[in-house]
Amino acid sequence: MVPSPHLLPGLKFAALFAVMLGLAGCGFAPLYGAHSSAASPDVVDQLATIAIRPLPDREGQKLRQVLREGLQPSGMTQRVYDLDVMFATRIEELGIRPDATSSRANLIFSATFNLVQGGQSVFTDRAQTIVSYNILDDQFATVASQADAENRGIKKLGEEIKTRLAVYFHDKQKSPMVADKH
Repeated sequence: MVPSPHLLPGLKFAALFAVMLGLAGCGFAPLYGAHSSAASPDVVDQLATIAIRPLPDREGQKLRQVLREGLQPSGMTQRVYDLDVMFATRIEELGIRPDATSSRANLIFSATFNLVQGGQSVFTDRAQTIVSYNILDDQFATVASQADAENRGIKKLGEEIKTRLAVYFHDKQKSPMVADKH
């Protein structure tokens, strides 16, 4: 038996309501936004206690600045943790033209980071992001395109590191014994 067309909107609403009710009951918590794990006051306080060790090169300095702005928007409180970041960049050219030159490239940023407390590693993880840019006939335009991709990639990588640290601190609050075994 097929339901009448005037009942379909009601069925769709009921199905959506059932899905939303199921998500509310399963402990779902968003990672982003005002009510996210990363925005909880306890997690924000923990992130502000991380000292980011200096990174080499210009790109490393940019990443360190992004991390400082993300982890400590109001400045660092007391120093409890140190964050070591090993940062690497590579370019992967693709989109080959008939004259054997590239027309597009991926800029791949990867970082292995280690959160240290009292000389002991408490959390280690790896993050990677890929951004693309066009390789144009005009060299200045290509340099500008690559610089923009670099800035976007570093910002995305910094946000990924912040999110993973926030999840670590959020999980640590929920179950202190399990979180310390990372």
